[in-house]
Amino acid sequence: MSSNLKMKVRSVKSKSKTTSRARVSYSSCKYKDDHKSCGHKHKQDPAVEGVQEAGKELSDIFKQLKNENVAEKLVKAIRCRDARAVQSLLDCDCRVVDFFCTHDKDCVRICCAFGRYKDVTVTFDICIKRVEDPCGRKYWY
Repeated sequence: MSSNLKMKVRSVKSKSKTTSRARVSYSSCKYKDDHKSCGHKHKQDPAVEGVQEAGKELSDIFKQLKNENVAEKLVKAIRCRDARAVQSLLDCDCRVVDFFCTHDKDCVRICCAFGRYKDVTVTFDICIKRVEDPCGRKYWY
């Protein structure tokens, strides 16, 4: 015996499987930085600390370049491609990656690592324009 039974399906509800990639929103929390008031635990990303450290140390590095003697030493070190001299002026966990030239500048690429686990790296270039006399010969002071 066979019976023909026809059924119409109007709507199907499915439950999605949660994964480890799910985001948790703390929009109901009053204080975004401190979730203790709403019962949520907030774990600080170690990179945040690294970025803050980078801001402080890079600010200190560039502040010392206001000193004419320090700036002069850096310019000379870049033009002479002296990695040790450049690194000693930076005074943190920075290293010279490379020296390079453009058509009218001498440059150094520097990479600095910050944070407890060195999670944050900042790479930047410092370029010094070459000085030329009216005859087109390059010279340095």
